[in-house]
Amino acid sequence: MKVKIHIDGVIITSKQNKLMEKKLMKMKRYLPDDTLNIDLFLKDESSAEKGGIDQKVEISATFGKEKIFISETDDRMMRAFAFAMKRFERQLVRIHDKRISKSQSSGGARFEKLWGIIKKPKFRKKKTK
Repeated sequence: MKVKIHIDGVIITSKQNKLMEKKLMKMKRYLPDDTLNIDLFLKDESSAEKGGIDQKVEISATFGKEKIFISETDDRMMRAFAFAMKRFERQLVRIHDKRISKSQSSGGARFEKLWGIIKKPKFRKKKTK
């Protein structure tokens, strides 16, 4: 699992940096077999035109053939990060559950049907006169 943090106009402390990396590394439990690449973008979007201070957090993750992109904006960086992490975790849980249900239903069901067809003996009733 690789985590890259890209900072654009935002000042973060080393403690905040470690906390963000730690929270992102916990997401490995949902996809243990895949190589997960996560890019975290922290941007300052404050200007007079937009009406104040805006901090933007974007999480971009790629694993296998799937990609997830989450974007959250708030006036505080860590609160925007917390909102983005909640959404990101929900997406990963949804993908994880889909994989589990797909693996449990597809392989086992076909074999059970086939085994049921082969194993069942056919009895014929004798005609009584």
